[in-house]
Amino acid sequence: MALKKKKGYGIATRTIENRLYQQANCFTSFLETKSYYNRVVEFFFMLINTDPSGLSIPVKDNGGYMYYEILVLGQPKNDIDAQIPFPQEFVECPALLRRAAIRAAIGAYESWNTRFQLWVNRPLRHQHHRPPVQPRRFNFSPVYCKGMWKEDSGSDIMLKVLVSGRWKWLKFSYFGRVLGGEWVKGSPSIVLKHGGAFLNFPMQRYVRATGGIKNIVGSDKFRLLAVDLDLDDHAAIISILEVEGTTVREIANHFIKQPRGIAIRKRDLGRIALRMSATGIIHEGFCFKAWEKIRNRESSMGYKIASKIVNFANSYNCRFIAFEHLGNLKPCRGKYSRRSNQKRAYWLKSKIYNNTKQKAYQDFGILTTRVNPRNTSKLDPWGNQVNRQNLIPKQVIQGSEIYEPGATWVKNKSGYTAHSGVNAGRNIGMKALLRHRTNLEFLRGKA
Repeated sequence: MALKKKKGYGIATRTIENRLYQQANCFTSFLETKSYYNRVVEFFFMLINTDPSGLSIPVKDNGGYMYYEILVLGQPKNDIDAQIPFPQEFVECPALLRRAAIRAAIGAYESWNTRFQLWVNRPLRHQHHRPPVQPRRFNFSPVYCKGMWKEDSGSDIMLKVLVSGRWKWLKFSYFGRVLGGEWVKGSPSIVLKHGGAFLNFPMQRYVRATGGIKNIVGSDKFRLLAVDLDLDDHAAIISILEVEGTTVREIANHFIKQPRGIAIRKRDLGRIALRMSATGIIHEGFCFKAWEKIRNRESSMGYKIASKIVNFANSYNCRFIAFEHLGNLKPCRGKYSRRSNQKRAYWLKSKIYNNTKQKAYQDFGILTTRVNPRNTSKLDPWGNQVNRQNLIPKQVIQGSEIYEPGATWVKNKSGYTAHSGVNAGRNIGMKALLRHRTNLEFLRGKA
């Protein structure tokens, strides 16, 4: 059952995937139900395409999905007759499943129409582009609203499915993750993939509203976590900043080690490149298992790094997390393996940000923001130019510094020295703060 809006709280949503036991005719019944559901979606999509006027009418005035339901079924209470005959095969479709199909069709049509309007209003330099086409087939997973399922015990559930053309109630067993008591189950959907059937439950919980980052920055004392994504030497470099009054000081920093998967990704891409050069023909599904290993490894790395960042922020009671907005990175020219490795590294940065944003809010109510990356590595927290070098100041003997090769460090004229990643993290945090308050200053001292 979906949660209702509550003053002073937001609603966090996540999806839990549960595997259904392979009972007799389980997969066949779900496949038949899914095929039937998508045929209903296709019928209503064509109806909406013929008469899209119902989308602009509010639901309370018999608009939206109600408009198209009345077109095919009529409304006896208000003496409204059906104007379009409903296909005989869809007459016995349960009302809740039919309405879910209409909503899916409306979403598909609005998605296509938005892209089509952008194409119509495209600039002159893109006049040669072809218009976006309407979907030729639908592959939606049927959504089971309340009334299509019952008697959910946490491991067993009754579902209404299509069996040889007839709707029947069948009992299924499932297993998956169990969340705490704060999470409330919503209506499930059946997803078929990899030869198996899954029951996906949307989970919701109340999260205390923060009033936004602007409201947080306006308070007298709070903490934030700034992240510099490296992915070369380290996966991420974290800096914890504490604001008290008008001063900002760093109370901790942390280096997240680079996962092993990043180091071996270029090796796997090199092997794919060798196979490409050997075959000369790249067919659909080429090196499927090799690509699947890379994708699965990167997905796992994205979640693990994001989980470490979020847990670190929660342990220091940080109110929000700041990242750089690295949306326009382009890989350098070079061999296929090198260019592809850089491209996937940039994609991984986006995955880490998206996973962190989702997990931080869902689990702890922590907000996430991004700032402009300009000059985060060229300046110190006070806005002075810094010099970068691949030498670490190890120690001072008789007034002279002795250096040894190692991580990249920065240094300014006044003697400020810091690891380049830590310095970038401090600048990212200061940018997130100065966007809303201009009277803050980074405390000189610990650096």
